[in-house]
Amino acid sequence: MLITENERLSRIATCIESAHHFLLAEKDATEIVEAQLRCIGENWSAVCDEADLGQAERNLFWGRQFLNPYAFTSLQGRATELATLGDEVRRSVQ
Repeated sequence: MLITENERLSRIATCIESAHHFLLAEKDATEIVEAQLRCIGENWSAVCDEADLGQAERNLFWGRQFLNPYAFTSLQGRATELATLGDEVRRSVQ
């Protein structure tokens, strides 16, 4: 997916670096990502239940399609805390 200019890497760092194109300050973009990570962690089981996903499907998606560790590479500054939060959310759900 093209995020900005020629950048197609599906990384949170790319999104934060591109925040100004969407009239967001870097701090605001980081806070949005943090809120989304918490939301995914808090609602994962309920959403999977609603979608009637079995354990094998949940395991397939979790950590691969959702909260894939690659998405957290190249984070800098305060945003590095998002990688730690992502790890915590991944561990808390499994």
